Amino acid sequence: PETVQSFLLQTSILERLTAALCDAVTHRADGQAMLERLEHNNLFIFPLDTRRQWYRYHHLFAELLRHRLHSQVSPHDLTALHRRAAEWYEANGLAAEAIDHALKAPDVERAVRLIEQNAVETLRRNDIETLLAWLERLAPEVLRARPLLLIMRAWADVAQGHYDEAEGWAR
Repeated sequence: PETVQSFLLQTSILERLTAALCDAVTHRADGQAMLERLEHNNLFIFPLDTRRQWYRYHHLFAELLRHRLHSQVSPHDLTALHRRAAEWYEANGLAAEAIDHALKAPDVERAVRLIEQNAVETLRRNDIETLLAWLERLAPEVLRARPLLLIMRAWADVAQGHYDEAEGWAR
């Protein structure tokens, strides 16, 4: 049915699904019922926990859905889906996911704010690859306008032994 197709397409931007997140992204209120329906009908959805709160689509099915989504919705609508996901993740304390969707939106202001708020902790966890992945997705002029991000970029490069790159950011 059209309602199921719409739900599948809109939620295909998500790596993991939970009812409240689906409701936020789709602007609907039937996320839990829809997830249960999809699981009951064996529609390539798998529970990630024993309480059946978090799910994921089979990776090939998710790829197909994302391909269809990109061909069927406008860039504006795709941006809106990513913004709603970023907002939900941020409100629920899932910074990495919020940053990822903010960058995909692209909602640069939200992404920069979240990266700045989480950069030190990310380095403290020695998750340099994640920090670099975030920073590499920002335009160089955005980094150069934000001293903290420049320092974090240089620090991450030094931690990986990329001294020439670090020196370039420090100038």
